[in-house]
Amino acid sequence: MNALSEYTAPVSVSDGPIVRTVEVNKWFGDRHILTDVSLEIERGEVVVLVGPSGAGKTTFLRTLNRLEPIDSGEIYVDGQRIGERVRDDGKVTEISAKALAAQRADIGFVFQHFNLFPHMTVLENIWHSPVRVKGEKKAEAVAYARELLDRVGLSDKADVRPRSLSGGQQQRVAIARALAMRPALMLFDEPTSALDPEMVGEVLQVMQDLAKAGMTMIIVSHEMGFTREVADRLIVMDAGAIIEQGDPELVFSNPKHERTRQFLSKVL
Repeated sequence: MNALSEYTAPVSVSDGPIVRTVEVNKWFGDRHILTDVSLEIERGEVVVLVGPSGAGKTTFLRTLNRLEPIDSGEIYVDGQRIGERVRDDGKVTEISAKALAAQRADIGFVFQHFNLFPHMTVLENIWHSPVRVKGEKKAEAVAYARELLDRVGLSDKADVRPRSLSGGQQQRVAIARALAMRPALMLFDEPTSALDPEMVGEVLQVMQDLAKAGMTMIIVSHEMGFTREVADRLIVMDAGAIIEQGDPELVFSNPKHERTRQFLSKVL
């Protein structure tokens, strides 16, 4: 597999943290899913979110590109307030669907279950969104799609349908598809959880290569070995809140919170 070490993350359009959330709250009915989540993530930082099932990790990830709207708080990615704008009179209103789509185009999202278009070839899956959403010229988008396929080790699969690929190969295509939009930020929601064990390594290798190339990544994962090797910061969530964060080795070796100790005792 060819490494992504030559991949260059896009130049950000603002100074300061690439992600900033301010007291984000989210309810599903009477369940308080996210509670006052405030966080800053620096450019080029690799952050892994861990915690027990139901801790709010995936929901938080989905709020960062407004796949889940929030009930209160503020979210900024690369200097832009996501999904909202503040009017001159101070009132906060939702932005248009078109404006939100433009914001999402700068945030890559890799899901658990690939979500590739089954009626398209692998190559078409990758170049389709840059042409349709960003208005790139098709020839340029196709050329970049082939380059990305080569970098994830799948250049020989360009003309096949996703159903003919293994799960690990499909997930690598999904990563290439997200990268084709040239995002400033990549979000990964347990990208290896749906894979057979022997396929996990090939996906994690692509993510390691991205980390080395300086891509800012926020990853929900239970792959603790990968976390130790790649993460700059480990964030532990429980009951919708961030309860602990820091250098992965320090959190693993000397957790401060009892819930962190309980969780790590089950996964390490």
